Amino acid sequence: MTNPSKNSFVMFAAFFIGAFLNYAFNVVMGWMLTPAQFGMLGVSASFLLILSLFVTSAFPLTTTKFISGKHDRSTKHRVFKSALIANIGIAVLLSVLFYISYTTNIIDLGASYNLLVIGILLATILTAMAVIYFSILQGTFRFKSFAFIGIITIFAKLISGVILVKMGFGALGAVLSFPISVFIGLSLAILLTRDFTFWKTKGWADTNVYFFALPMFFGTLGTTLLMNIDIIGVKFLTDVALSDALSGYYRAALILAQLPIFMVGALMSVLFPYISKHTENDRYASKSIKYGALFILPLALVIAAVPDAFILLMFPPEYIASAPALAIVAIGMGFLVMTMVFTNIFQARNVPRIPAIVLPLAVIIEIILLILLVPSYGIVGAAASTTIACSIGCTVMAGLYVHTYKLKLDHLAMVKTLVSFCILLLVLYTLPHTGLFPLVGSLTLSGIVYLVVLASFRLLTEEDASIFLAGMPNHKAVTPIAEMISRVIKKLNRV
Repeated sequence: MTNPSKNSFVMFAAFFIGAFLNYAFNVVMGWMLTPAQFGMLGVSASFLLILSLFVTSAFPLTTTKFISGKHDRSTKHRVFKSALIANIGIAVLLSVLFYISYTTNIIDLGASYNLLVIGILLATILTAMAVIYFSILQGTFRFKSFAFIGIITIFAKLISGVILVKMGFGALGAVLSFPISVFIGLSLAILLTRDFTFWKTKGWADTNVYFFALPMFFGTLGTTLLMNIDIIGVKFLTDVALSDALSGYYRAALILAQLPIFMVGALMSVLFPYISKHTENDRYASKSIKYGALFILPLALVIAAVPDAFILLMFPPEYIASAPALAIVAIGMGFLVMTMVFTNIFQARNVPRIPAIVLPLAVIIEIILLILLVPSYGIVGAAASTTIACSIGCTVMAGLYVHTYKLKLDHLAMVKTLVSFCILLLVLYTLPHTGLFPLVGSLTLSGIVYLVVLASFRLLTEEDASIFLAGMPNHKAVTPIAEMISRVIKKLNRV
């Protein structure tokens, strides 16, 4: 098994830096803007994500797959050119349709969103170009450059957003930070991929590229809608006078609940090209499922267990009203983590039609539940709708994965995993967790206990340790620690 741990280490390091900057942006905006303005930012961001998914979910992953696969250089160039033109065309068409829908009140956001809509459209078109260039870096395994651009883009969003809001532009300034930051990321990507001389190759991609991109789109469409359609439901299904403020409260819950989503994105952005390149080898896929379940899913459970502590840590006290919604939607994001893992595996192993069918059905279930629950239960109803839909999607995807690849379930390992989760939450819940230092201390101690339990149950093995530690920097201060950790895990495996 080719060890991608060094790339994983780079991506996770970039994730933590990027997550810090991204959370800094959202938290700073939460403090600088009123709840209503923060809600307008949240609604705008959700519309941007939904529009962007039409240009981020089909051709970028398809381009990454072809570039990372065993194809000749001219084929890769033709796929890139075709994807770039197609993506720009889709973005322009979507922008026109969205603007017409807004001006004719089909999407009734109100006059206060006039300039915000322009910012959304600019960001959509720029994103359509940027993600195709990013796919070159991902497909050629240049993860350091890929991570660097991600960090710079988020940093630019934070700085430009703070400056514009400070200048008095309010929610508009925060929204304009999206196209500004994407433009900077696009410029860097063009500079770093200038060796990919696609313009020297004549012709366009074969039709099979477009047919492959279509189910890729619907699969990623499902996961993105599951993450974002609920806040739009809060906006349109609650009282008009309260909708922006309620959207602000719910956005605070989503920002915290979606932390595991960013982590699984970092994991799968590294493993997707490896799974795609070695479709006949199941080890990359099985490691993706294992690491997603053991090391990312528990974070969602931790957030759900002590939602008040996370809310008070990141936002003003008035946002404590979003804690009940956070406790529910965090569990939904845990299900979505595993759904995204299965989706990426199916797509990388040339079976994109499965998530393309299952996930849109989960979205339909979520929409029905939003219509039924949000008018009566507000943001808690939105959280419940998302969690139920994500749990159904995850269950069906897991079942189809087992059936498709004729796998045998290890029931003992599943029981051990559940017991490990229970021990983690029990330790966390019995420790003080209100305030920065108590919360950090409790998370650290419960995390150590959790890792010890995993090693004792042989869920965390020497092989896993070698994969993780191989990605650590080769430094005299780091190597002894890595060796000590490996020895401890080896001893615990013998328990």
